Amino acid sequence: MSELVFRPYGFRDLYGVISLLNLALPTEAISPERFTERVLLDPNFNPSSAVVAMRNGKVVGFILPIVRKYPLEDAAPDLERGYITLFAVHPDHQNQGIGTALFEAVETNLRERDCRSVLISPYAPNYWFPGVDSTLYPEAIGFLEKRGYQITARPLSMSVSLVGYRQSEWTKGAKERLFYSRDGRIILAPFDRSLTLPFTQFLAREFPGDWQRYLRDAMRDILQGRRSPESVWLAVDSHAAVLGFAQFEGERFGPFGVAASKRGQGIGAVLLSRTLEQMQRQGIQNAYFVWSDDKTAERLYKPVGFTETRRFAILHKSLVG
Repeated sequence: MSELVFRPYGFRDLYGVISLLNLALPTEAISPERFTERVLLDPNFNPSSAVVAMRNGKVVGFILPIVRKYPLEDAAPDLERGYITLFAVHPDHQNQGIGTALFEAVETNLRERDCRSVLISPYAPNYWFPGVDSTLYPEAIGFLEKRGYQITARPLSMSVSLVGYRQSEWTKGAKERLFYSRDGRIILAPFDRSLTLPFTQFLAREFPGDWQRYLRDAMRDILQGRRSPESVWLAVDSHAAVLGFAQFEGERFGPFGVAASKRGQGIGAVLLSRTLEQMQRQGIQNAYFVWSDDKTAERLYKPVGFTETRRFAILHKSLVG
């Protein structure tokens, strides 16, 4: 068997890496366009840290580490943490030490860059999936655990059919109690330019981090006519303070959040229901989201018909010692 060559990612590797990823990770459907947007245009991407394994001029292995160079909005600093967001070995070349060599090279590089730990793979804003799909890739989890990675969380993805969707009686009651009370203390409304400041203030206060960037982009799209105002719904009190929001893009629901002091009152359930109704009105037949935890799934999503579609494992490894 010919010699393996390990080297940094180069511009000629794009289509070879995409071909490998789609062969080794067929469920993920990673296109050249998505790879370019999420990896090559990411300001934190360092091509000298990404490693390609070559044999006979063919890409047979790839690993993508990310170390943040630029702060993520006003999120807590994570400059001493590395993220591995993609890794794959060609099915015909597995169990030959390629994966081990890729991880050894990346972990050495991360230590040299003063990273104290590494996570697979919740890197914002350009993660591909919350972690390793524990049903589709159990052998990958076994490989990582042998290398000292430990599972720290098991997020899930969910979906619901919108064909014949109807809001629950409990949600109807919450809507009457909260949104149609005599004092009119809460209004449910699609995004409007007059709410830009209250909405950005709400996001900065309640959800520091990448959601602010994402929702600013959504607001720009609405203002420029690229998206409908009804794709972002806000719960607003009588003083024009935003209490919560929900949004969708195509079939994807979320992000979605309520002020910490207002949770448990039904605001989230009403926002969720209103957004699903709007999706239904636009002819969308299914809604899905990529990432939640079991507690939220039980409290919010299962009661309206969402079911689990995928389960992931987020893994962590200390690089100290």
